[in-house]
Amino acid sequence: MTEWVSFEASVQPMVWGKATYTVLPLPPEAAAALSAQGAKRVEGEINDHPVNLAVTRAPVLDGLFLWAGQSLLDRIGIQPGERLEVRLRPAPDDRVDVPDDIAAALRAAGLTADWEALTAGKRRGLLYQIDTAKTAPTRMKRIAALIATLTETP
Repeated sequence: MTEWVSFEASVQPMVWGKATYTVLPLPPEAAAALSAQGAKRVEGEINDHPVNLAVTRAPVLDGLFLWAGQSLLDRIGIQPGERLEVRLRPAPDDRVDVPDDIAAALRAAGLTADWEALTAGKRRGLLYQIDTAKTAPTRMKRIAALIATLTETP
């Protein structure tokens, strides 16, 4: 049984080379608790919004962190520096949460089995393309493109 790890934290900038990324550093106690449970991915909530993210390490930052890109910040409605309530536990490496609209499109096209046959990483990458759409029409176009891609795949 996996244990929940709760803490307060804030999204911080991480400079790496010429780029600046936004990350959620895990407090040492939380990182130790999650590592002791073998967590490579975590699921849970950030400010009551569900997340499923990879636990990451980088040579420019001490300790473990979660990537907090702009699409995640927008979805949760937060800015870097804001205090966040975080609750996490280890997630299965192959778990991929599919939004209802995408799951419905896959079912309607009869492509659910094709979707499930993709690796978890591939599914996450395809979902990221859709989730980063700024408007509903763009999201719908990207879902249609996903269906077309899966239809064309032998």
